[in-house]
Amino acid sequence: MKRLAILLCTAVLAVTALLFGCGRTSTAPKQTQVANDEPPDSTADTDSSTPSTPDYGSVFKVNTHPLLNDADVSLLEQIDRENTHVVAAAASSLVRITSYMQVDPHSQLLGFPFHIPGVPHGIKTVVPSYGSGVIISRDGFVVTNYHVIHDARNVEVELGDQRSFTAHILASDPDSDIAVLKIDAAGLPALPWGNSDKIQVGQQVFALGNPFNLDTSVSKGIVSGVGRNLPDVESGAGGDIRPQYEDYIQTDAAINVGNSGGALIDIHGRLIGINAAIASFTQGSEGVGFSIPSNLVRTTVEQLIKNGRLSRGYLGVRLPVRVDDGVPEQLGLDSDRGALLAGVQRSSPADQAKLRPVDCIVEVDGHKIDSLPQFRLIVAQIPVGKEVVVNYIRSGEPHTATIRIGELPKDVDGALSTPPPDAPPPTVALSSQPLPSHVLAGVDVTDLSDKTRRQYGVDDFVTAGVVVTNVQAGTAADQKGLLRGDVIEIACVQRGALKTMINSADYDGITKDLKSDQPVVLLVHHGKLSGPEDRSSNFLYLAPESK
Repeated sequence: MKRLAILLCTAVLAVTALLFGCGRTSTAPKQTQVANDEPPDSTADTDSSTPSTPDYGSVFKVNTHPLLNDADVSLLEQIDRENTHVVAAAASSLVRITSYMQVDPHSQLLGFPFHIPGVPHGIKTVVPSYGSGVIISRDGFVVTNYHVIHDARNVEVELGDQRSFTAHILASDPDSDIAVLKIDAAGLPALPWGNSDKIQVGQQVFALGNPFNLDTSVSKGIVSGVGRNLPDVESGAGGDIRPQYEDYIQTDAAINVGNSGGALIDIHGRLIGINAAIASFTQGSEGVGFSIPSNLVRTTVEQLIKNGRLSRGYLGVRLPVRVDDGVPEQLGLDSDRGALLAGVQRSSPADQAKLRPVDCIVEVDGHKIDSLPQFRLIVAQIPVGKEVVVNYIRSGEPHTATIRIGELPKDVDGALSTPPPDAPPPTVALSSQPLPSHVLAGVDVTDLSDKTRRQYGVDDFVTAGVVVTNVQAGTAADQKGLLRGDVIEIACVQRGALKTMINSADYDGITKDLKSDQPVVLLVHHGKLSGPEDRSSNFLYLAPESK
């Protein structure tokens, strides 16, 4: 037992000594040998009473050697150098534009009107708005977006060398979103024009501008698409101003608020577009930006500088705002390409060539027509007075006409204006009888006369049709957006067979024989009663419910 007690005491002492020894070594900073086998720093403070600052140089060695040598990245280095050369050469042609606008300080806040104490109503405040522009001539011409200088009291242009000038708004065109400014300066670095017709999807581009008032910012990307129209989610750059003529270059180079009016350049430093808009749900860049092609910009600018105005080609046709799926096939067309006409202006070049509503123009002056915006732009760019060949489809059959292009009137919509509608007749209570089972069930119409034209505010350009007096809720027509006060001009029940509604008897004749499984296409014109701001024409496709 005595020996056992001695052994136990010896073991306890050994363990105690070991524990205390470990505790002493753990109080000193651990020295880690670095990769190059250099000895630890011998000057480290070992006095536990004074806190020491860690010597990170003794913990790790910063690697200054590149992962790849020059030979491995020679092509990338060359590309990098060329990128910087291109941007440096083009950046001096970029300017910052400050537009001073008058705003009402009593405007709405978060959707609610508010009043600033001490500020009487009717007093407006001048606030600055920032954008970008591009120098296009050595003698002081600058191009930007119309929406950048819209409603500006005065405009200032700041150059890359920090010089500032008061700019004169020489001319502007809201339909193309282009404006030309003039500053009193000479010897300026003008950006050379590129040929936007030759750009290709996938080609590298740079976007230059002043986003968020950050001077001369550059982003790089590619051409994502050409011939684009602005989607419905368009926001940011263009605001509420939507151009009539759209043929945008789409790019993933970052474009943000403030980039408007800036340059889109190619790898040669040539101007191929003016940045104008973005598609975004966040009010910021999501990789979908739009630039106006340089060829369209150049044509517009040269006319504005030379003549102070634009002269655009004119056929005198009315285009629909909406064409439902199923309409082309029901009308006897082989595809949805082409420009489907919703109307023809009286005494216009198209009227003289005997074009009619529902004709589908498939080619103009050798240009194949793929969409309505493309058709609008092509016609606008044809010189006034030129005779062109127009190919179109009518009732499934091809036709050709030779038309002399006219000049677009200053205010086409103004020429179509009509007085406000008289008080319309009251809504008639619908019958309690069961509705027929066809797609026009629940729609009541009356003849178009001078009286009903005044009552329902029908535009003068509508020369035929029947006026909708009632649309029962929940019917096929109601679900397609047919409204009281609309005019149904043409109906198509059988494929390719068009019927113009001369009076309500024509409409009754269609509905009398209409079967429950037959679809119908209607050419419908909204009137002032159906929507004061919406005088559009639409092709509606009413299809029976699938069983």
